[in-house]
Amino acid sequence: MIFTLPFVNYLYEPEKMRDFDPYLLKSHSLNVFFLCSSFYLLSKYVAPKFFFHQRAKFILFTIAGLLCYIAINYLLIVNNPNGDFAKMEREDLVVVRLFVGPSIIYFLCVIIGNMLFFYNEQDRQKELNKQIQLQKTTAELNLLKLQISPHFLFNTLNNIRWQVRKQPLESEDSIFKLSEILRYILYDVGDNKVELHMEIQHIKNFMELQKLRFPVEGRVELSVAPELQNHLIHPLLFIHFIENAFKFGVDSETPPDIYFRFETTPEGIIFQSRNKVLIEASREDNTGIGLSNVKRRLELLYPDKHELVISKENGFFNVSLHITCHGN
Repeated sequence: MIFTLPFVNYLYEPEKMRDFDPYLLKSHSLNVFFLCSSFYLLSKYVAPKFFFHQRAKFILFTIAGLLCYIAINYLLIVNNPNGDFAKMEREDLVVVRLFVGPSIIYFLCVIIGNMLFFYNEQDRQKELNKQIQLQKTTAELNLLKLQISPHFLFNTLNNIRWQVRKQPLESEDSIFKLSEILRYILYDVGDNKVELHMEIQHIKNFMELQKLRFPVEGRVELSVAPELQNHLIHPLLFIHFIENAFKFGVDSETPPDIYFRFETTPEGIIFQSRNKVLIEASREDNTGIGLSNVKRRLELLYPDKHELVISKENGFFNVSLHITCHGN
């Protein structure tokens, strides 16, 4: 488009083609070639390499380009067979044609080239920041999982130790359930979502191991809506609440009353936990690392797509976790 501007007039006045000056085509072509070369050199090489870290070199390159452009225009005018230089001297236009005009055109080229560089650099920085944030989030999630799993394993091993002492013949089945729990945590759980039925089976295995230490028979129920079985969910989000229900809902004298439920909603799923409080929790238990980990994982995995409500009323501890996850 820049190249054709001086010749547009010939489209409307074709008779002027008889007076066409070939030297004009040559000089204009050289100007356009130099400006285009400067534009891409500045935006693709000089600015990325020197603008932020070696500003003096960037300025030096810019000034050198301007001097080259002025020199090229000077040579083109001096060598013009039509005697343009003498005409400019007579009309006192030497400074305008040799310095002011080329400087304005060249710096316009520099400004546009740098704007393109800054636009590309901004996009690159945004993408880089996304990658850094993703790596930080992944590392933080992995750390949170590592903090959850040893605590879970410690409680489970204590339960099996109790069973080996009291019911050695039945301990084989418990060891198998423990192996299923470990396999799920170590191999099935990764960075991706899992089908809810896998998480449910993991919860069932844990519940069966917890029941082994019940001194008194009581009510322990798990209800799952059938349509949720193949729903995708991030793993290990519910186990903390289930652990706490057994931790504070079982003692040596009173029958436990523990109930877990998974239901579907138009937006996703609801997990509910309800247990009779038989052991009072300390302040550290209510605000400890386990609950903090769960809240942090929910913030990372379901930002603005979850609602966690924890309450205690009429001797029962209640948890309601609503996760918006349709579309997976």
